[in-house]
Amino acid sequence: MASTERYRTFLVTCYAKSVPASELIEKMLRAPSIQHEGRAGIRILEVAGTKLVCRKYSHGGLFRAFTRDLFFSARRSAQEVDVMLRLKQSGFPVIAPFATITELGSFRKKLYLCTFLEEGATDLLEYLKRSGKKARLRAVKRFAELLWELERSGVYHPDLHLKNVVLTPGGSMLFLDFDKASRRQIKTKDAESMLWRLARYVAKMQRQGELRVDDLEKALFLRTYERLSGRPVAEKMQRNWERKNYMHRIGWWIESLFYGGAQ
Repeated sequence: MASTERYRTFLVTCYAKSVPASELIEKMLRAPSIQHEGRAGIRILEVAGTKLVCRKYSHGGLFRAFTRDLFFSARRSAQEVDVMLRLKQSGFPVIAPFATITELGSFRKKLYLCTFLEEGATDLLEYLKRSGKKARLRAVKRFAELLWELERSGVYHPDLHLKNVVLTPGGSMLFLDFDKASRRQIKTKDAESMLWRLARYVAKMQRQGELRVDDLEKALFLRTYERLSGRPVAEKMQRNWERKNYMHRIGWWIESLFYGGAQ
């Protein structure tokens, strides 16, 4: 059962073991922010013998310089926790939520999510960059299988990318981030939207020289997904790729005008 406690201007809801809100908040405030991880950075802290990752929520899109990290309600963090707990209960490999933190303001709020730290884990982007051919192919195949399992679990993820997934030292693949995800019956258009978002991310990493994905790896991913889902998406994606890629480049160009190419 979740427990909620207020400390100063913070409202803390614990979903795992209950800890004093004062301890969690003081540890969070003292932990340095790692800015290059996530849109608004993360903090690593230890509370009651448990190591946690604390992620601050932030808006994306072209107007993020104005909306920044301010929200009118705590709905966004509550929805993410709901998705993660449902997936955990169903057996899907997802990092468990520890607590949400709402920093109360006069009119708007700042939101944080604390999850358990998976020590020694490597995100999928970094894993693909470091690994040999056979290991990459195994990871690509497993990723496609889990994407199908995610759909079967009734979760739509509008911002799926390779840094949302990690591989543990034991070789397990876990999903981390379900910000903006929602529970629904996944239709074909939803599945295609998730695949296009993933393709857009991979194309962006390739354009920036962060990752190289060859035709065999792309084909394995799509064949695995098609076999499991029964959706013939490969031909449709190939047919529409040039148009989609053109639109992506326009979006990146507009973003560079505002933020100089900042991610």
